[in-house]
Amino acid sequence: MTDTKNTEYITVNANGIFVGGKTTTTYRGEDICGMQDVKNMFAWMQEQNPEIEEFHIGAFETRGEHAKPGNPNGVFGPNAWCRVKYKNGNLGAWVFNYTSNSAAGCANYCAGNCAYYVRGDSAFRAAVFGATIKKQNVKPVTQPEAELKRKLQGTDLSKLVGKPVQLNGYKIIVEKIAETQQNKR
Repeated sequence: MTDTKNTEYITVNANGIFVGGKTTTTYRGEDICGMQDVKNMFAWMQEQNPEIEEFHIGAFETRGEHAKPGNPNGVFGPNAWCRVKYKNGNLGAWVFNYTSNSAAGCANYCAGNCAYYVRGDSAFRAAVFGATIKKQNVKPVTQPEAELKRKLQGTDLSKLVGKPVQLNGYKIIVEKIAETQQNKR
């Protein structure tokens, strides 16, 4: 669910609590309980891993298993999920926390409860932090053009001509090079 709009979940960062990029005290029409505690817990999370940039929390329809990564559908519901975003842009997996008695109740308490479990439950914290550790340790590419050429080797690019492809926040458009330009290379 990495493509879910930021209007569908709470974002906590060093600057405060947001929904849809706007500072807020409510989520899905409900007051966010324990906002100062949530901010304090986020500061603690950054002490544990300074690479954490944001903490995302959502009340979704999809149910999961506590402290296990999953794929919530993004539809508003009674199930609390959370993940982290790292400074390098990598998103962690959504990790299921609990089911509330109602969607409204989940919206009200999910931020505080998820932050509380990240701090107090080592298995939950490991799932939230650990689901992205491998992504963080990916060896940086020193020659990105050569790496891209290698990965695209054998791909029929003619099917992509003129069609924008989005990758890592960039738009790539394939364009056919004139025959005379190809021969010069």
